[in-house]
Amino acid sequence: MSDSPETCLPTTTWFLYSEGEEEPLGSIYRKALPEVGASIEEDATRGIKAAEIVSFTELRATCAMRRFKVVVRPVS
Repeated sequence: MSDSPETCLPTTTWFLYSEGEEEPLGSIYRKALPEVGASIEEDATRGIKAAEIVSFTELRATCAMRRFKVVVRPVS
């Protein structure tokens, strides 16, 4: 058995919002915590466009999964 905290399962949910109008843009699952300035890759199958993280706020956790409101700016 390994002592590593790594898991193959996502441990966070990011609820994406646009920077200006804060319109909901969908949600994604990640292992890592969001970081300001980090990039989000485009995922056409889920309707997620490439973007840069502007800010984030942690929301109340549910079912052992941390949740974040992540404000993003589209990347041209």
